[in-house]
Amino acid sequence: MVLIGIAIAGLIGRLYMIQVLSTEYESRAKLYSRKTKTVVPPRGNMYNRYGQIYVSNRAMFDLLITYRELSIPDTTLLCQLLEMPVDSLRKTIATAKREFPNKEFPLARNIDPKLYGKLRENLWNFNGISYSVTNARHYQYPVGANFLGFIREVDPADIKASEGYFVKGDLKGKSGIESSYEKALHGKKGSKEILKDKYGREVGSFNEGKQDVMAVKGSDLLLGIDTDLQGFGEILMQNKKGSIVAIEPSSGEILAFVSAPSYNPNQLTGREFYPNWRRLTRDTLKPLFNRPLMATYPPGSIYKTVMALAALNEGVITPNTYYICGGGFWRNRGKPGCRLHPHPLKLAGGIKYSCNAYFAATYMDFLNHKKYEDVYESFNLWHTYMDEFGLGRELELDLPYEGKGLLPTSGYYDRIYGETRWGATNIISNSIGQGEILMTPLQMANMVALIANKGFYYQPHFVKARLAYGVDEWEKIHYKKNATSVSPEHFQTVIDAMEDVVATGTARRAFIDDIVVCGKTGTVENPHGEDHATFIGFAPKDKPRIAVAVIIENSGGGGGRWAAPTAALMIEMYIRRVIEKKLFEYNRIKEADFIH
Repeated sequence: MVLIGIAIAGLIGRLYMIQVLSTEYESRAKLYSRKTKTVVPPRGNMYNRYGQIYVSNRAMFDLLITYRELSIPDTTLLCQLLEMPVDSLRKTIATAKREFPNKEFPLARNIDPKLYGKLRENLWNFNGISYSVTNARHYQYPVGANFLGFIREVDPADIKASEGYFVKGDLKGKSGIESSYEKALHGKKGSKEILKDKYGREVGSFNEGKQDVMAVKGSDLLLGIDTDLQGFGEILMQNKKGSIVAIEPSSGEILAFVSAPSYNPNQLTGREFYPNWRRLTRDTLKPLFNRPLMATYPPGSIYKTVMALAALNEGVITPNTYYICGGGFWRNRGKPGCRLHPHPLKLAGGIKYSCNAYFAATYMDFLNHKKYEDVYESFNLWHTYMDEFGLGRELELDLPYEGKGLLPTSGYYDRIYGETRWGATNIISNSIGQGEILMTPLQMANMVALIANKGFYYQPHFVKARLAYGVDEWEKIHYKKNATSVSPEHFQTVIDAMEDVVATGTARRAFIDDIVVCGKTGTVENPHGEDHATFIGFAPKDKPRIAVAVIIENSGGGGGRWAAPTAALMIEMYIRRVIEKKLFEYNRIKEADFIH
């Protein structure tokens, strides 16, 4: 008991000396402070359909200041190194003082490793300055900016909506795939306990890092995009306004999604983001506008394919139904008009020569057919068919801000003409795709993919699969299959006619010797200038691998002159991986300029 008492007394004495009499630990506490730093994980990478890296990360650095600890002995040196005006430096410091005096506040972002090295060499005696590692996006293939999107610093609304996850200075996907898959791409933040000396400089980890929480890298994404085909399409659309959308019919995967004019996605990353953003937003050609997704157009004569399918399925016409033309639809005083061609025609000839009179007669006979009680019943049935083909609604593409287009309802026409005061002649322009119907280029491509599949389509999508950090196998994403009520034999009738359109009809410029292309041309009247050219097509005929929609604005020529050969080049490039048969068309289209 005596020995135990002596030991306890000695321990108490030692504790008294350490905590009361000694100043050693007090001095150490004054020399060092402990701080928790958030560790932001790298965003997930994106891969193209062949498993090649498409979008990755570059290591960058942010320069941070803590106002309460800040001491800048040489303002001029700091501004020179950062290429920052003195006024900007002062404003940033004032903001840090006002809003976050005791927390780190970003002074400069996206500093490349070379400049970071210079800063570390020159700012060793500056107090209250620290650095954090961040990532900027890097595009191995500088194409597809319109669907990839970009990341940008969060705003107050983002911070509030995140319920504390995001803080000022964090980055977030703001458009495109970066936005749609933000939750998967950004990963999970970690934390690091660090020691700082009395000058605010980081000197090491606290407790050997045992209390650190590891950040989890974001999930990788496997896209269906063919980056070579995308780049080829962007070359074809240089000096033009419009879109090319290519889909794999058997899966719904987007192969190419060209919006013209466009820009290099590397322009909206790193320190050059904001100056480039300002320049692009002021560009009158609107390169930031995602035309395949958001622009809407009357479809023109490409619409005649689905008009034929609805009429065939309802028994309003058969493949052998004849209609006369003679330059216009004479049951409606020659409107819509039509160019001269052989007539009368069966359905295949009506599609081959794109006869306006044939399809005006088909539409009128559909709406006025005796088996329907009135025009409301027949019109609503027509509307149901068009809805099945994907017109007038979102296709649920995995991108934000998808356009719906317009598929007018009976109520729509009641508001224009009055209830029961309209009929087939009032809306006859719908029959040739020049009425109130509006479609996005995505809807046009999906429509022809449905025809290629003879009655169904898979939900169009960019992302095929995801790969979570630490997992070995890709997780395939399953998408919805949508079917129409049209019988497969009617599709075969239309497909055979579309083959004739390319072989000997209005789309002869889309013909490829050893690849059977099926397609349909269209010319869209444009009240603001030259007409737009449209084309939809797929190939090969028997086992379709690619479905394409092309629209070229203000081209002044029909779909057969510009849009059809553009689609054929996309088809040949995808199937053959090189242009052999259509070199003349390639040079002609590449050099065409409808902007300047």
